[in-house]
This record gives sequence, structure tokens and C-alpha cells, in this order.
Amino acid sequence: MSAPNTISIEKLVRLIGTPKYPTLIDVRARGEFDADPHLIPSSRHYTFEKLEVWNEVFGSHPAVVICREGASASQGAAAWLRGKGVPAEVLEGGFQAWRQAALPLVPVSKLPPVDGQGRTVWVTRARPKIAPVLGSFVALSIHAPCFCLCPRRM
Repeated sequence: MSAPNTISIEKLVRLIGTPKYPTLIDVRARGEFDADPHLIPSSRHYTFEKLEVWNEVFGSHPAVVICREGASASQGAAAWLRGKGVPAEVLEGGFQAWRQAALPLVPVSKLPPVDGQGRTVWVTRARPKIAPVLGSFVALSIHAPCFCLCPRRM
């Protein structure tokens, strides 16, 4: 039986892509993280030295805290977040359970660098020029940050 403040891997996987998908916070110790520099997709690694800014970053959005085995580090961080009003749970079994389930992991070396505020830039151009690309295509709809192209019927 799981603890009342934990979330199973199966439940977390079902939440992916839904509006209820929580913020994933990796709190593995620096040595553990450096020994296995991978992240669960969409998670961010935060150290306890930056604890005071966590509430500003996460607000009141639900969070799942991840440590190596889902034990004391993540339990403490989740309790601290709940004390600040953030609905926080702990991933059952932690990072090791996710790895053993053979679920996707992202190598940190493949992620873009972050700026001083912890943001990344994924846009390649501020004002992309799509007109030459359109040639024989018609834009169906434009959504930020992507759009869909279909062949023009002749």
C-alpha cells in the first residue's frame, strides 16, 4: 500500500499531456545526479540550496518530487512545499523505479543551456520566414509555437 502523499509511476504516466500534469522536481543530491545525469522528461533538477525560490517558481501548481528512491529527500521537500501551499506528492520508488520501469529518460547533455533565471530558449528565430517554404503548401492553422502545413489541392 502506498503512502497518502505518494503517486505511482502508472498514475503519473496517465497524467502526461493532461491539464492536471504536475511540475516534476528532481531533488537528487548533486553526487547522485552527477553519477547518473538523466532526467525524467519535463522534470527539473533543483538543489536544496535554492529552496527559498521554489515557491516562486512553482506557485500553487501541483508538484511531484523525485529523489533517488522516493525516500527522505523527496519526502522532506514535498512536506516543505505543502507547508508553502503547493500540493506536492512524492514519486513512489523515485528515479530508480522510473529507470527500472524502462520509461524514457533525457540525458542532461542534450538539454539547452539555461540562463540566469533558469529559462531555456527553444526558438531558433524570433521572426521565422515561412513564405518561401509555402510554395505548394497552404497553411491550415497557425498556433503558437507551431503551425501545420498540408499540400494544396490542384
